[in-house]
Amino acid sequence: MSLLRAAKAVDSSVSRHAVDEKTQTSDALDFQFVRASRCPAHIVQEITGFLDTQDTSHPFQFPQWAGARTYLAFVRRQAKLQWFAQCGVFYPAGRILRPIRALTLNRGPVCDDLDLAEIGLRRLVEAASREGFAFIDIAPEWTGQLAESAGGILARNGWLPRSAPRSSLRLDLSPDLDRLLGNFRKVTRYEIRRSERQEVEVIMARDEDDCDRWLGLYLDMAREKQFAAEDCGHIRHVLRWLRLEAHRGGLLLAHKDGRLLGGIVIVRAGVRCWYVLGATSKGDKFSAGHLLQWRAIQWAKEQGCLEYDFSGGENREGADPGTSFFKRGFCDDVVHFLPPHRQVIRGTSVRVSDLVSKFSARWRIS
Repeated sequence: MSLLRAAKAVDSSVSRHAVDEKTQTSDALDFQFVRASRCPAHIVQEITGFLDTQDTSHPFQFPQWAGARTYLAFVRRQAKLQWFAQCGVFYPAGRILRPIRALTLNRGPVCDDLDLAEIGLRRLVEAASREGFAFIDIAPEWTGQLAESAGGILARNGWLPRSAPRSSLRLDLSPDLDRLLGNFRKVTRYEIRRSERQEVEVIMARDEDDCDRWLGLYLDMAREKQFAAEDCGHIRHVLRWLRLEAHRGGLLLAHKDGRLLGGIVIVRAGVRCWYVLGATSKGDKFSAGHLLQWRAIQWAKEQGCLEYDFSGGENREGADPGTSFFKRGFCDDVVHFLPPHRQVIRGTSVRVSDLVSKFSARWRIS
C-alpha cells in the first residue's frame, strides 16, 4: 500500500498533497507531503529503513524525531522510497504574526541521488506554496563532490545560501580499539584511563528516572553556560524511542559511587553514529566526558559503524574553544557540508517577518 492510500485511511484531506509525474526516462514518480502525526507506523519503519541506506542521512531526519508541527515529504520512484525530508514548521515573526509560517529541514533533505534531490526540492516548493508557507530553509548533510555539484543545482532553482558552510569532526572507526585509543591526544588518553582507575561506570539509561536525573543536570548546565536548552518534552520523546530500539542508540550515563556525573545521547543511522547532546556535572576532579565519548565510540564499533560524528567541534568563529579542544582530542578530521540555503516563496511575508524581527531585537536591547 502506498503512503497516500494509507494516509487517506487516517485523513482523507491528505490526498490533495499528492503529485504524480514522469521523468524524462518515463520512470513514474510520486511526491507526497503529509503531517507526521498522520503517518502510519509501517510507513515510519519504511522511512527508517531508507535512512539507513543513505550516506546523507542524519538522526534529526528520523520521523521518530519529529515534533508536533512536522510534515513529512517523500519522492517515490515506481513505489520505492527514493527521497525524504522531515520538515519542521516555525514562525519567523513569532506570536505577533502567526499566519507567517516557514519550513525548516534540519539536516535534510536526505537523498544520495542528486537528480532526485533536485526533483524532490522542486516538488517540496510547490507543496509549500500551496500550503501558504513563506520560505523553506534546508541544511542537508551533503559533503565533498556531492555538495559542490548541489550548489550549482540549488542556484539555478532559486535557492540562496544563508551562511558559511557547516563542518564537523568525523572519526574513522576502521582501526581496532587499541589503535583508536593510541591516536587520541595524550591528555584525552590520560583522562579516559583516570576515569577507569576511579571505577567510573558507564551504562545506557534504563528508565524514565534515569533520563529525568540527567535532564536536571542538562538544565543546570544550560543555566550556568547561558545557552538555550532543547525542549525537555521533546528530549524525553526521543529517549523513549531509543530505549525501544537498543541498536539505534540511547543515553549513556556515567556514575561514580551511585552519583550521576554526566551523560551523552548517541544515535546511529546506517553505518554512522552521531553524538547529538551531552551534559556533565560541575566540579569533578576528573572528566567523565572523555570516558563517555570513549564508551560511545566502542558502542558504535560494536554496531558495525564505520564513522563517529562529533556534531561540530571544529574551530570556527563563535564556537566554544573548550568544546572544540575537547572533541579534537579524539579526532582532527574535519568534514565540510553544503551551506544552509533558503527558497523564498512569499517575498512580502519574508520582508514583513524580517522587519518584525529587527524591531523585536531593538526592543529587547532598549
